[in-house]
Amino acid sequence: MSFDPALPKPYSEDWRENYGFKYKEFKEGKWRYEEDQAPRLSTYQAPEGDPVPFVFDTVRLSGGQSVDTAEYPFFGFWSNTPLNEKPQTITVNGFIRGDSYIKNRNALVEALRIKTGDDAPGYLDLPLWGRFPVVVISHDIEEKGKENGQCSLSITLTRAGVMEEERQQLESKIEFEGKTEAAAEKLQEEAVDSFDRKLKDAADTAALASGFGKLKESLIGVIGRVRGAVSALDAMTNTVTGITGLIAQGVRTPRDLALALFSAASSIVSGVMEIKNSAADTVSWFGTPDNISNILMQFLSAFAYRLEAEAVTAKQIVTKESTENLYRTMALCAAGRLLVRLENPTYQQAKNYWALYEKLEAGVNQSDPAMYRAMQDMRIAAARELAARSLDAELVRHINAPVPLLYLAHYLGCDSDKLRRLNKPADSFVMRGGVIYV
Repeated sequence: MSFDPALPKPYSEDWRENYGFKYKEFKEGKWRYEEDQAPRLSTYQAPEGDPVPFVFDTVRLSGGQSVDTAEYPFFGFWSNTPLNEKPQTITVNGFIRGDSYIKNRNALVEALRIKTGDDAPGYLDLPLWGRFPVVVISHDIEEKGKENGQCSLSITLTRAGVMEEERQQLESKIEFEGKTEAAAEKLQEEAVDSFDRKLKDAADTAALASGFGKLKESLIGVIGRVRGAVSALDAMTNTVTGITGLIAQGVRTPRDLALALFSAASSIVSGVMEIKNSAADTVSWFGTPDNISNILMQFLSAFAYRLEAEAVTAKQIVTKESTENLYRTMALCAAGRLLVRLENPTYQQAKNYWALYEKLEAGVNQSDPAMYRAMQDMRIAAARELAARSLDAELVRHINAPVPLLYLAHYLGCDSDKLRRLNKPADSFVMRGGVIYV
């Protein structure tokens, strides 16, 4: 989609050149001009039609902003909230005259009668302004008996905009894209604050250090499911092992350890996305397991995460339960970020992932009001971001004889990469049996 509300580029910065006048000579301290044999006229061109010329007289370009002005009962107070830029309207007045006056008049009327829209605009060409894609609103043609051989005209047009379907897609993308990421960051902040408040004066330092050592091992296990370059895996591993580095340095503050845990999870999510972006073609062709799906499942399975450690004293119990809850919250943040980055999931796939996401969310302690609100915001943001993608439902077709994958993709009208990802065939070149497609 291409839409630019800026003015079109003029033909020249010199108004004389725009009208077709050319420099002749420099005489008596100024340039003398001569008129070109074919001076540029204003024209209107209907969709798929020919430009119809007319003599330009005046033009008025109207625009502005839609503003919501709120008034208050205290004298002199009001508030202005800009809502949107108003559509630009062009009103052009001119004449049709000359030997071909009747022919051009009728041609212009017929051109203005042709339907225009954002998908098929007309074009108004004005020498001093440039060429506008426009939608016709109204036109008036006036003839006077005492002015034979010419008629005056007035045309009102609106600059062409964005088609309704494209606008909705653009609005969905603008409104929801990135909201899950922001909501995950907010949940992370609330989770760290909550963890710090609970354990600031009630933590068992030995249980805290032991618990985060086990959390580090769990994240190392997650990284073990990633397929990618050694350098990328090393970068993720180094961030995760930073948790035990803090413990080795004697760091026992709940906030520092919680921040290190979320930093490690963010490193894994970012690393997986970098691997995907750098090796998309290779992964697609050779059928390497989808890293995003694999790691998403690892985090979604944390709904039942428990530390294998004994807790006897009250401090040990609080420390253990809070650490487990922090890990599940971390997994929820990572899962939300990955869920909205899945590449072309089907409706059924997204539905299955969403069920696991809700199960993981239910496993997080929601007694903290701030954390509860942050989790609600992230769930809403992720749901809207997924809904905006218009996911397709899966279909199944039984193929009796082996058929080349590319031919089958063309026959079913399905992308070959998605066909390979949905069915995971043993032979990437031929398929048979029950084939899932969208």
